[in-house]
Amino acid sequence: MAIGGGLEGTPSRPGGFARGANRNAETGQLLVGLGAILLLISLFLNWYRHGVDAWTAFEAWDLILAAIAIIALVAVLSRLGFGAPRPNSWLIGPSVAALVIVVFVAINPPPVVAGANANGTGLWLGLVSSALMSVGALLSVARFSVALTTAPPSVGAPGTPPADMYAREPLDPAAREPTVRATRS
Repeated sequence: MAIGGGLEGTPSRPGGFARGANRNAETGQLLVGLGAILLLISLFLNWYRHGVDAWTAFEAWDLILAAIAIIALVAVLSRLGFGAPRPNSWLIGPSVAALVIVVFVAINPPPVVAGANANGTGLWLGLVSSALMSVGALLSVARFSVALTTAPPSVGAPGTPPADMYAREPLDPAAREPTVRATRS
């Protein structure tokens, strides 16, 4: 037993896992986490013109977007095994809210940047990251999953056709070549 932890693969504390424990990471959750990190980064980039980042341009939207990104990160990390798990539905609200806010400030810029017609890198990154969060949240609650297999199936694996599948005789008797059998009477 390691100091400060439990046995391998068992929780070392409520909501946590010891080193070597298996954790499942779904694509949707990873997209939400990546989008939340990019949204936090976008708040420090130019949103409208040079020198005007989100912290300068907005009065409250910057704080709300930062809080949304942090809430989404906490929800994703809890689903990955850090802390008490939250349901995937926790990801939908913050993600859609971030997308709505970023689209709103893109269409209706704050008065501080009146007359600025160039949208900066931060605004575009905020738009892409909030859209990424929304798509990831929808994927995380969807009732389907996509699995990609990179290894070829092994011979005789369940669900794989036999190797000589196309070498067999056709099932339709009319498609077969006629056979002549000689019989002596």
